[in-house]
Amino acid sequence: MSIELAGVSKRFGKVVAVDRVSVRIEKGEFFTFLGPSGCGKTTTLRIMAGLETPDEGRVLMDGQDITYLPPHKRDIAMVFQNYALWPHMTVFENVAYGLKVRKLPVDEVRRRVREVLEFVRLEGLEGRYPAQLSGGQQQRVALARALAVQPRVLLLDEPLSNLDAKLRVEMREELRRIQRKLDITTVYVTHDQEEAMALSDRIAVMNSGRVVEVGEPEELYSRPRTLFTATFIGRYNLLEGRVVQVIGNTLVVECGSLRIRSSSPTGEVRPLPGDQVYLVFRPHNASTNPTSTEDNELSGRVSAVSYLGERLEVKVETEHGRILVYLPPNSTITLGRHIRFYIPSKDILTYLRQ
Repeated sequence: MSIELAGVSKRFGKVVAVDRVSVRIEKGEFFTFLGPSGCGKTTTLRIMAGLETPDEGRVLMDGQDITYLPPHKRDIAMVFQNYALWPHMTVFENVAYGLKVRKLPVDEVRRRVREVLEFVRLEGLEGRYPAQLSGGQQQRVALARALAVQPRVLLLDEPLSNLDAKLRVEMREELRRIQRKLDITTVYVTHDQEEAMALSDRIAVMNSGRVVEVGEPEELYSRPRTLFTATFIGRYNLLEGRVVQVIGNTLVVECGSLRIRSSSPTGEVRPLPGDQVYLVFRPHNASTNPTSTEDNELSGRVSAVSYLGERLEVKVETEHGRILVYLPPNSTITLGRHIRFYIPSKDILTYLRQ
């Protein structure tokens, strides 16, 4: 089941929560709306579910207009951030609730509940109440309740946000396993970039009610078309400068006394000589040894070193500001030391200053 938003907008008074959003989510796809708090991603999800009616635009399922179809007729299930479990009902009763509303035979209800609880690995907990469950177990109950009605589209509104860090990783792996097993079209909402990257087939990055960019995780991380995406997804370094030369696919940018070469894909508009630009590069692209003549050399004094197991996180004070670099854990780096590091020109992204 595909689902599509065509020019959807939603206002609450003078606030534009969703601004002309158009996206198409394919059958069986795990699609994520990613963005900061207040960017409109949850409102977008609620419009899909039929819990909000758009002021403009249409919602389509397999090409059929469902914009004004009531939620219970959409063949869509939603898992909320707070799980919304009935505290006075057992696990079995919570999962069976939607089936009973649909007036399914008792034997069919029991069969489906048993199957879905086994699927989410909660067998044996049918008689417990939500208060007797861990956060991860409650999340699974909410997911089981949504899956029990066999929806063709599953909507998930930050379902892992109430879990601790370790459990979040475990549950996102479980979510992906379930989604792939069922091959169900899934739309996910989160502000957590790592979560979105780990789960999604494609991601729509949102800001101020608009979809800024849509792409696969690797594409959005390595070759983002917009500065917002480049600086929202993952850690980054940002420099300002002016283009002084264009040589083929390479830009030469003057940043104070430093000249930096950038031969990576740039933003949506290619800069020209004289343009003011932002340069973006990832901390892991830095190395203390040059790999080619195209590498850019920067230097500065080490102001902080953090050991993170698989890497050292090093902050370097340069004449262009503080730069964050990741180095191998066995690197000999001490506070106050002056170091030189190198950034390949292919790893520096360039964006016009608007």
